[in-house]
Amino acid sequence: MLIYQLKIGIKQNKLDEFVKSMHSFLPTICSQKGCLDFRAYQDCERENTYIVVGEWKTHQAMKKHFKTPDFEVLIGAARVLGETFEMKFAEVSKTGGLELAREQIAAQ
Repeated sequence: MLIYQLKIGIKQNKLDEFVKSMHSFLPTICSQKGCLDFRAYQDCERENTYIVVGEWKTHQAMKKHFKTPDFEVLIGAARVLGETFEMKFAEVSKTGGLELAREQIAAQ
């Protein structure tokens, strides 16, 4: 699984516009082939900061997503409505619940 995360500090007067734009294209991104999940979260410690997380089944699916108009709108919204913008990528080798967490702790 591949994950990208956008951390966007939204301008104070642009919060409503950002939330509306997210609502407009989240459903279409979620329906893209290979999308496992796509969500936006408000940071509980920084009112104007949002975390956008996309999870993709394969490299190919994520690369295809990066070429879509929806991704361009997302990045455009982050640049125009945001004061700060940071993007991270990760590849997950395992997923699980409490047992996986215990395994990982024991292995260290």
